[in-house]
Amino acid sequence: MEAACIAGSHWASASSCPGSSEVSGASAVLFTSLLSTLIDSQRQLGNPDDYPHDATFHLLDEYDFIVVGAGSAGSVVASRLSEVPHWKVLLLEAGGDPTPTSDIPALALHLQKTDLDWQYQTEPEEGMCQGFRDKRCNWPRGKVLGGSSVLNFMIYIRGMKGDYDAWAAAGNSGWSYEEVLPYFKKSEDMTSERLLRKHPNGKIYHSRGGPLTVQEYVAVQSGQTLLEAAKELGYETLDDVNGEHQLGFSNTFSTTRNGTRCSTAKAFLSPIKFRENLHVAKHAHVTKILINYQTKTAHGVELRNREGKMVTVKFRNEVILSAGSINSPQILMLSGIGPQEHLNAIGTDTVVSNLRVGENLQDHLSFMGFVYNVKTSEKPELTPDIYYTYLTRRSGPLSLNLGITKIGFIKTKLEKGERPDLQFLFVAGLANDTDLTKIFSTVFGLNDDTNESLQDILRYSDMILVLPVLLRPKSRGKILLNSENPYEYPKIFAGYLSDPEGRDLATMLEGIKFAERLMNTEVMKAKEAKQRKLFIEACEDLEFNSSEYWECALRHVATTVYHPVGTCKMGPSSDPSAVVDPELKVYGVKGIRVADASIMPTIVSGNTNAAIIMIGEKAADMIKKEWFRE
Repeated sequence: MEAACIAGSHWASASSCPGSSEVSGASAVLFTSLLSTLIDSQRQLGNPDDYPHDATFHLLDEYDFIVVGAGSAGSVVASRLSEVPHWKVLLLEAGGDPTPTSDIPALALHLQKTDLDWQYQTEPEEGMCQGFRDKRCNWPRGKVLGGSSVLNFMIYIRGMKGDYDAWAAAGNSGWSYEEVLPYFKKSEDMTSERLLRKHPNGKIYHSRGGPLTVQEYVAVQSGQTLLEAAKELGYETLDDVNGEHQLGFSNTFSTTRNGTRCSTAKAFLSPIKFRENLHVAKHAHVTKILINYQTKTAHGVELRNREGKMVTVKFRNEVILSAGSINSPQILMLSGIGPQEHLNAIGTDTVVSNLRVGENLQDHLSFMGFVYNVKTSEKPELTPDIYYTYLTRRSGPLSLNLGITKIGFIKTKLEKGERPDLQFLFVAGLANDTDLTKIFSTVFGLNDDTNESLQDILRYSDMILVLPVLLRPKSRGKILLNSENPYEYPKIFAGYLSDPEGRDLATMLEGIKFAERLMNTEVMKAKEAKQRKLFIEACEDLEFNSSEYWECALRHVATTVYHPVGTCKMGPSSDPSAVVDPELKVYGVKGIRVADASIMPTIVSGNTNAAIIMIGEKAADMIKKEWFRE
């Protein structure tokens, strides 16, 4: 079959295939059957019929609960609350359905800078993001059913025991590791048989039967080589990176199902698409929460629907904000809940509750400037073959995500506790893959000369980017409103590498030193690993591989790994910086909870999506327990 008759990502008709006029008899039947199978397979990707229909024009005047944001937490909250048949639940989402492209793991980067993405950018700040266009880092956030779980790299990491125990020790009762573990397991449908067995310590860390499918990425040769290199340095190969401890390297576990993305929209909303007491309004942009200023009680939300009309919807019990670490604080501040001095400065006269909304912003900083060429050992498959393999078997390169099949955690000399303080990701690129550098230019916004340098490195041979990720940053940023206009994007001050003691910078420099040792192992030398210098104009006069050079490089091409948290901080009433209490209720106002990444007091040590889903599970459980008592 000539190139499998593929035109782009669409299957051509049989009559358009070269040689189709010669196909007859049994061959014609076989050909038609195969083509029909391929077409049906493609239609199964991102099928709009898989999701709840849009209830925009059939809204009730009042619901028991309104959930704002259908992302990693909001989809969970809405699904769980609507399990109570006599509760009427409304889920509001600013975006629409996931697209077919979003179902294919390898195309994750292609989803950024599209309509599925809010396309946020940080504000220019001295000492960070200097090597990107306009000195801004791009911060993609999902604007779609499933939220950022539709855009992310599907890595399933829960964080570390010490993360949650630290939350509890800070006064957040109910949030210790032992107390949140059941909620991780409640969501999970773990497909790896060995991880379902009891651990030698007597615990079972995983479960089967939940809505969220978790699979282990199969080993590819480049990934196996990295595990061997880490072992040469004395690091353990972990059987379960979500088990007893995380120090070491392991296969990556991902939220995928049979080679396709398992977003929270697919996991939690698709199975209940016909549930009558759940309404889902798409392309519904919430502009504020309506609050009675005398009683300080929330009673409704204001939104702009897909036709651009303003609509008000009331609720009897609560509104749950699950709009994410940027939009949740924005909506609260637009509703008169936030720092009084800031709200007054933009023209808000009535402040309902003076809280530190938008502050405590944290993110995992990653560095994309440590680049190696390695021997080109695998002949790249032809694009038609890749699509054919994927559409017929849901396997091959398209079922993976940029080669991130291995992950690692190390503890530097700066970390005095038990937890690792750096994570390592590995991005693989095949020789002459010009599409990869074009995507890097678009989604990261690298300056042209730096991106051309990356292209030159790829022309030489296969490439590995070794990305150290700062797990527990000391630096803090903040979110501020530009104005009272709900359609104007807020200002994002990431604050990377700004901690006064310089701990974050020092830790990242230790990460670069480790990356050097890893790539200089005998295992990697056998792969002809050779370090390459990424061109960064501002750093050219500095001695390559010196601490001064790497600091310059970090301040230019270190960027987000897509994990902003903390802007509606959870804490006890004694914490002046807390926005919500341990039951996620907003201080000083009745009827509002926040359930998403923004409530994290401190960021978890690893990819955040699994933890956000857990927050959604726990929030729904707390809400059920409270309202069942009434």
